[in-house]
Amino acid sequence: MQTTHPPADRALANDGLPECRMAMLGLDPEAIGRADPDMYINVLHECARCAVHEECAADLKRDPNDPVWESYCPNNQTFVALARETWLSV
Repeated sequence: MQTTHPPADRALANDGLPECRMAMLGLDPEAIGRADPDMYINVLHECARCAVHEECAADLKRDPNDPVWESYCPNNQTFVALARETWLSV
């Protein structure tokens, strides 16, 4: 998936985990990156610093709708707030 964040931060998103999680929540990562680039970059940084990449990737493959990710994801509150905002605006 192509994203619109600055080149210096592309390496942060190479695993695609934040974009995949956003998509599973019905969010458009590219639209979020355009609407709030600073928040998007922060999400990528948090994901890059996360110690449970393997667990996150496994959970996304096994059952992406299982809410277990909420217990360990450093972006949990951001993702849930974005999803809630999106759902309320529909």
